[in-house]
Amino acid sequence: MDVGGKILTGAVATALLALAGHYITGDGYISGLETKAQTEMTAQGIEGVKVSFPRDPLSRKAVLDGDVSDGVKQKALNAVAAVTGASAVWAGSDLAATADAGDGSSTGAQTADGSANVDPATQAAVTKCQGGLDKAIDGKKLSFRSGSAYVSPASNKILDDVAVALKPCSGLAVAVGGHTDDNGNGQVNKILSQERADRVRAGLIERGISETLLTATGFGAEQPLATGSGPEADAQNRRIEFKVQSANKKETNDANSQQGE
Repeated sequence: MDVGGKILTGAVATALLALAGHYITGDGYISGLETKAQTEMTAQGIEGVKVSFPRDPLSRKAVLDGDVSDGVKQKALNAVAAVTGASAVWAGSDLAATADAGDGSSTGAQTADGSANVDPATQAAVTKCQGGLDKAIDGKKLSFRSGSAYVSPASNKILDDVAVALKPCSGLAVAVGGHTDDNGNGQVNKILSQERADRVRAGLIERGISETLLTATGFGAEQPLATGSGPEADAQNRRIEFKVQSANKKETNDANSQQGE
């Protein structure tokens, strides 16, 4: 084998090892979330419930299952969502919950949006809206032109589905979160993530969703879904997330304040 062939073979082997390493890292992170969720349910006395996170592709959307009452199901969903900061759904049903990212608290009295003492009707509306939204985007991903906030034609079709899912959600608040990978300048990434979140919000308003329902926040690379770096982790971390909340949890839609941090 000539020198050029040896170099090419070595490069290919190195790339494959790197990709394998990134997958293992991401899988380990998701496994850690599963352990954290099961530990929290045990601490709250919730038994007979199993939690798992999809692996293909890796996802922070928790799926719960078990032969328990509806009350226990909702308590388990809220507990898992609160402790992991991820969305949580019950397998084969419309039950769902979402906790505020970074909120380390979790009690049975918490609602799906992470707030306490919200009336049951509002909690039910949040859960129903988040469940419908999760179904609309399940297995799909909004994408943008590299380094810009240009929404691809395929992503515009996803926004059509998201808008339909949001039609019954009046009176609530939906936070649109923009996230990037950690390549490049952190401040530039945060500005780009804000522009993309703003573009998604504008697209939904164009589709008939009330602007009072929607906020947009760019987080840059501050809240990674996958740890490490490389193509697989970067692809997972570049994303748009939707979080349904009660109206009193509504975040400020202020692009300048986000970009100025």
